[in-house]
Amino acid sequence: MAELKAAMAALAGKNAAGTPMSEAATTPKPLTPSALSAHPSWFVPPHLLRLPAVRTAAFAAHDCSRAACANPQDFDCVYRYGLTLQELAGRLGSQPADQLALLNQAAEVYLEASRLAGDRHAAVLYNWAVALTDIARLVQAQEPEEAYECLTAAANKYAQSLAVQSDNPQACNNWGLCLQSLSSLRPPAERPAYLHHSLSKFRRAIRLRPDFDRACYNMGTVLYAHACALQEALLASQEQAEAAQLTAVASGSGRQGSLPLSSPTAGARGGGQQLAAERAIQSTFAHAAQYISLAYAMQPGKQVYADSLSAVQRLLPLPWLRSGPLLAVHPQTAGTLGEQWVSCWFALDHNGLQAVRPPTAFAGQHGLPSAPLPIGYELGDVADARRVNDPSLPAGAPFWLGLQSKPRGVYLVAADEDDAEGWVDAILLLSHLRRSGRLGGIKAALAVR
Repeated sequence: MAELKAAMAALAGKNAAGTPMSEAATTPKPLTPSALSAHPSWFVPPHLLRLPAVRTAAFAAHDCSRAACANPQDFDCVYRYGLTLQELAGRLGSQPADQLALLNQAAEVYLEASRLAGDRHAAVLYNWAVALTDIARLVQAQEPEEAYECLTAAANKYAQSLAVQSDNPQACNNWGLCLQSLSSLRPPAERPAYLHHSLSKFRRAIRLRPDFDRACYNMGTVLYAHACALQEALLASQEQAEAAQLTAVASGSGRQGSLPLSSPTAGARGGGQQLAAERAIQSTFAHAAQYISLAYAMQPGKQVYADSLSAVQRLLPLPWLRSGPLLAVHPQTAGTLGEQWVSCWFALDHNGLQAVRPPTAFAGQHGLPSAPLPIGYELGDVADARRVNDPSLPAGAPFWLGLQSKPRGVYLVAADEDDAEGWVDAILLLSHLRRSGRLGGIKAALAVR
């Protein structure tokens, strides 16, 4: 790993000891044929050439290594060698030591290929990031700090790749997975920030490609894991509070004139906070189930999606995919100078978005009317959906629906950004499923069992 660490230090503008270097010192020197020949790591280990299972891939990498040594300034030769090394490593699943050696070598080769391309070749940067991520996976158990360095470098490579080619949904998805892996190596207090950035990458991937079922599924699983962590934290907090109360009772049992442990006001406040926390957890579980259900609808034949749907379907607000309070313009005042905004409970399914009667637990809250207002938008009428930033709209997180029947569209306001983004994702993906004639999967996912 010494070569990889040195390369990563150089990219950060530091020498191997971690001290800053001059600009001249950070410029990689071109590799000459003699230098390559003297570098044994730039050749395929001979014993791999004798393994029948990888013989073809090993000889392809061997041929590419000779071509790269003969033409060290030829970008195509060097880059092709990196690709063959990475492919060979992928075929050695039961030999992690050889895998690690080949991936380290591939990372060095990609460093040189990137230099030859002026550090502006999206595919090189992308494959370099994949190699670094695979290295992190192999070393994480024994060397978590090294894994963290590799994942950080991989995240930077994905960012650089997308800066060159911004419309690559696979790079966005991989970047999200990389950030998720990074979060597991950080203290609990730092993980929410990684989670937020991870979700933003998955979201960008599905906005670029609405049929990207894997990115949609990844978003659901990350949200589900986050909801479980929130639930565990709440339970731990409750246990600590109960233990503290028992200790206080025991220590104050013999005192005369001792004050009560809590007042009715404090108890109500604590109960309100706990209720809010429980509802936030329930909402996060429902959001996770939304994305897993949509992934299943895109590819109902994938067993992992079907199994996951069975586990989370009960978390959905059935028979809806998504539901919750939104601010909307009262239909009687729409289009007038005195538009009146009202809070309504909206629900979304394969037919569209409509105001419905709120659940009993939410009746009378958020200013919700007892009877639903006649507000609804058919899915077939939805042409677009996006977040907006308009100071003339009510406080909250607004988003816009582009409708074929209303060229100017309509605005709705969610409680916060995460809620608004969830609505937009659900509407866009359901619209895509409808246009592609694949609503059968979501109908099955929303069927009450």
